[in-house]
Amino acid sequence: MEVTDGTISYAGPRRVAAGHVIDHTADLICPGFIDLHVHGGAGADTMDPDPEALSRLSTYLAAGGVTGFLATTHTAPKEELVAALCRVEAAQRMGTPGAQILGAHVEGPFISEEKKGAQDGGHVRQATEMELDALYTASGATMKIMTLAPEKEDALRAAEWLVERGVVAAAGHTDASYEEALRAFDHGFTHLSHFYNGMRGLHHREPGVVGAGLTDGRVNLELVADGVHVHPAALRLAMLAKGPAKIALVSDSVKPGGLPDGEYGIGGRAVHVKGRSITLRGGVIAGSGIRLIDAIATMVEEAGVALTEAVQMASNTPARILKLTPRKGRLEEGADADITVIDWRYRVLRTIVGGETVYEAEQP
Repeated sequence: MEVTDGTISYAGPRRVAAGHVIDHTADLICPGFIDLHVHGGAGADTMDPDPEALSRLSTYLAAGGVTGFLATTHTAPKEELVAALCRVEAAQRMGTPGAQILGAHVEGPFISEEKKGAQDGGHVRQATEMELDALYTASGATMKIMTLAPEKEDALRAAEWLVERGVVAAAGHTDASYEEALRAFDHGFTHLSHFYNGMRGLHHREPGVVGAGLTDGRVNLELVADGVHVHPAALRLAMLAKGPAKIALVSDSVKPGGLPDGEYGIGGRAVHVKGRSITLRGGVIAGSGIRLIDAIATMVEEAGVALTEAVQMASNTPARILKLTPRKGRLEEGADADITVIDWRYRVLRTIVGGETVYEAEQP
């Protein structure tokens, strides 16, 4: 791989090259990983009022091989969401020291009370064009995905409003039936957030939104492959039904991700961290503590997926969902020099964003 001015200028058999040479002959060179759904990590969160939080999050993600991400919000009062989206827009415009902010993913507040999971039910509400416009404007048009429950009143009109502006309408935290899910796909929903989790499950007489997602080719799925959210057999089922071109691995990491086991606070509520498990006191899953390299390892080692397919789901597929291909998600001439280097034990050795190394592992 040869890089010139932040762009891949050559990709192919090794040849003599001028300039600075970094030798990773024994390692795996991958397109940079892109996380479409990440709230926080290492004590930083998208919703934090601290203007440095997103920079810290970008550094943490880069150490896990992520070169680009969508800063993800959670259900909250309108004023807090507007403020968070303004910070995301400013951080994206100014740049971050690690992974690049590619925009915002707004998860809630237009979700199902029944399937809210760890989201704050006190702030769940109906979608209105006035609030959609306020959130989109605050984001400076950096909003790329919005997760909402399609069975709720005005959700279908909201999806059409989002699609008109190039925002991906995602079904999530939803109790939609199979028929309601198909109707949502007809109205522009093309994405299912943290598939299986926070949604009506599969039943042989009422397949629900899960059944619709597995069998309808119009929609992409997110999978949280952390060994907690989804059983390996269910991960494998999604792969058999959809294939790697329709599945994006996401972390759904939250603020305490990467921190030692213990009790922490998110949005004024206590969560318990034990290994990769992050839960509310009642045991409800409250996000994950992984990064995308961990999801890749889970897909290969536990779900039996080929490494090339797992890497595709962490790079090319999310890039395509964001309409960033061929500029991102590929290692070919003319693409951005966003590169992740790993070894055969799933250890991130180097993360390169725009041709610049933003993370380099210490020598063992």
